[in-house]
Amino acid sequence: MLFLLVGCTAGPTRAADPTTEAAAFAAAWTSADLVTASALTTDPAAATQLLKQIRLNLSPSKFTVTPGVISRTSDTTATVTAGVSWTLGDAGVWAYDVSWSWTLRDTGWRMEWSPADVHPQLGPQQGLTARITKAVEGSIVDRDDNQLLNPTTVFSILALKDKIPDVPGTAAALATILTPFDATLTAAGIEAGIAASEPDTGYTVLNLRQADFDPIAAQLAALTGVSTPSFVRNLTSTRDFASSLLGQVTPVATEMMSGVSGWRIATIDTTGAEIATLAEQPAVPGQKVTLTLDSAMQRAADRAVGGVELPAVIVAIQPSSGEVLTVAQNAAADAQGTIALSGRYPPGSIFKIITATAGIDDAGLTPSTMVPCPGQLTVDSRPIRNAHEFDLGTVDFTLAFAKSCNTTFAQVASSLSADALNATAKEYGVGLDFDMKGAITLTGQSPVAESVVEQAENGFGQGRDLISPFGAALMVATVAHGSMPMPTLIRGTETTVDQPAPARSAAATAALPMLMAAVTAEGTGTRLQGFGDIRLKTGTAEFSDDTGAIQAHAWTVGYLGDVAFAAFIAGGDDSARTNELTTTFLTDLQAG
Repeated sequence: MLFLLVGCTAGPTRAADPTTEAAAFAAAWTSADLVTASALTTDPAAATQLLKQIRLNLSPSKFTVTPGVISRTSDTTATVTAGVSWTLGDAGVWAYDVSWSWTLRDTGWRMEWSPADVHPQLGPQQGLTARITKAVEGSIVDRDDNQLLNPTTVFSILALKDKIPDVPGTAAALATILTPFDATLTAAGIEAGIAASEPDTGYTVLNLRQADFDPIAAQLAALTGVSTPSFVRNLTSTRDFASSLLGQVTPVATEMMSGVSGWRIATIDTTGAEIATLAEQPAVPGQKVTLTLDSAMQRAADRAVGGVELPAVIVAIQPSSGEVLTVAQNAAADAQGTIALSGRYPPGSIFKIITATAGIDDAGLTPSTMVPCPGQLTVDSRPIRNAHEFDLGTVDFTLAFAKSCNTTFAQVASSLSADALNATAKEYGVGLDFDMKGAITLTGQSPVAESVVEQAENGFGQGRDLISPFGAALMVATVAHGSMPMPTLIRGTETTVDQPAPARSAAATAALPMLMAAVTAEGTGTRLQGFGDIRLKTGTAEFSDDTGAIQAHAWTVGYLGDVAFAAFIAGGDDSARTNELTTTFLTDLQAG
């Protein structure tokens, strides 16, 4: 008898649950291996199409799928929960849970494919999209809520090397046309820029506002190879409005007013139209950033310094609040940096404000104390002279201050303790380190003297004392306020300082306004009497230039009402020039 032995072929392994398949699907979806993921579903073609479309629409920077609890619903069915997390740029992280249905088939466990496997609210013939809602930008305004930056059309003067038949001739023509707007431009510099440029990008010679561009547009259009593309940029109303200050504060303010974009994730139909919002976060508008600047005062200061050829600046601070009202520099000053805020120079006789305070506090001086004011004085073999060696004899301390007697203040300083001027300067903020939001500042220094001669020189601002225009304005704001106000530039921000300013004495607080009033009434500031109750101190500070020749800086500092100011001309030679600068500034300001 013949027996036939029939062999049995083993079928696929029939796992008890879809743990392995769920993990494989999650891993493949996470890694964007969508074909592998789709092969684990009951409809690979539909799954592949939807998964690709959604990944393309959402464009995640990070994506994770994490399988969770498995529940058997019968011998051949099970459900798996999973956590899905999309990181979507401005939309942040969007996370939710899904529930997958699995069926055991001859080929193993397969996901019963449905759009709801991607998101519970996703229906047939639907997809997902992420829409970003840009935040409305804030604005930068002055203390009176006037907007400081506005959209302005700007034209780039672009020289295209490969399209210019005569580069030297074109460079010379551009220099002639454009130097009224930028005195630093030269034909040689423009020619070198063109030569070094890339043919496809060209050389940007200058950017001009439309008001400056329009009168010269025809001349530029006549130059072969010169293009003038335009763009819109947020700019101040005039080219020179607080330009040095805004160069520092605008990046800080821009960050504050940028806001936070909003987003929403929605289901969409086949045309891309939104059906339902699944998650959203509204945009947060940018804040309004209020600078403490007074625009009218700033324009007056800009015009005043603009009429000076030498580097000139005006800084104004409100004594009652410490708010910075004005920071103006002319083009010559701009070429040296933001000298109004951080340039440090010998103070000359404006430092007598500090020496007078130390004399009152440490030597018992009063405005009526009689003091000698000889034309010349020798301190430890160092001759010290008054300007033109004027000699007042013995006068009260008020007149010595008003007339700016170097010899008097050299004697006062010599009689003080070695650290007296250093400590007193800090009462006025000089030598303190401020962290003021929106600008980098330096106030100056008053180092402890190493000899009697050095202390005498420090007493009238010709030793190792240094001060910035910002520090000088803060010094007179302290006189006006009675104690040092904390300077601020952006309202709502806090300025910090490395150490507190020492308290001022009642005697000095009362005396210094009287001394400064005398400068206007009978001293070196009589030219400014027409402005009313203006309190002043002037200074001429000698220094050696690079050749060793002696030159002098010019200072006028003071306060009128609730405005404390410092006017400075580098190399200005005589305070008569800063008195003139101050007169121009205040006259323009009062004219409105």
